[in-house]
Amino acid sequence: MKRFFLEVLYGFVLTAALALLPPIALLAMPGGALFLLLVPVWSVGVVGVLFFRNLSRGRIPSAIGVALLATAVALSPVGQAVVAYIKDIDKTAKEQAQRSEDAERRFRECATTDYAPLKKASVRHDLVVLKNIDRCAVQSYEIADTVAVLTGMRVIEIGDQCWDTPPLPHAWETTIEQLSSCVGEHDSAEVRPKPALVPSSTKPLAVGVCLRRTKIPDPSNDRTPAIILRSIPGCRSTAVVERTESGEVELGRVHYDSSDRRYYPDLPVPEGVPRGSWLNVLLSEVLQQDISDRVLLQRAVTTKK
Repeated sequence: MKRFFLEVLYGFVLTAALALLPPIALLAMPGGALFLLLVPVWSVGVVGVLFFRNLSRGRIPSAIGVALLATAVALSPVGQAVVAYIKDIDKTAKEQAQRSEDAERRFRECATTDYAPLKKASVRHDLVVLKNIDRCAVQSYEIADTVAVLTGMRVIEIGDQCWDTPPLPHAWETTIEQLSSCVGEHDSAEVRPKPALVPSSTKPLAVGVCLRRTKIPDPSNDRTPAIILRSIPGCRSTAVVERTESGEVELGRVHYDSSDRRYYPDLPVPEGVPRGSWLNVLLSEVLQQDISDRVLLQRAVTTKK
């Protein structure tokens, strides 16, 4: 009987030493906290290996000692905290997986929705508003500068956004003036290249007008008649809205599927515009004017000094 209890004690002490001392020593080292998540994995692994090793060799008392240690740790406050932590990690992982699945489902629904042709605006407006629109699409130049130069319209951007990053909470207004010089901090006589994550060979394009760029207060409550392009969250689609004095009318929605380079509904692509330059294609259709780099370059050539 004494030998039995000694073997039980041996299994208990050996398991405790191997399961607890190495993690404690590791955590005591500088930067050891980075390995905190590995401690439960190591301890559980050691307990499992020793338990089944002793059973396979017929050392039942030692296996009982291992089981007693595992039970004592599991019932202790530390063990309960570890179990709760593991459950929390598992719950978080399941919630993230569910969110991803829901987002993918919404995206598939957007991509398969029966899109109707865009309606035409009732009149030609002097203002276009881009709300949470991705500025880093496959165009060469800043879309606000391009629209202002080619159409003469006032352009307001609400919430700068690039490559699915959260939109920044501010608004900019871009206008053009027939002046020989630009003196404002953000003004210039050049159309800027679009923002890019990697260095681009596109250079600023000189034009014969002054581009006035002004940071403005939140214009969300503005009721000035305008054409509004509004991003639909989680859908990768864009709503086209006409704002009039009597209210807003949705002219339609456009979804661009970059995987197969298709538009829903199908949109005519102006000459010289890459099919992937969805914002140029959409604005050309909505404003009934060619908003392309080709036309912009022609404008620059005729006005460049």
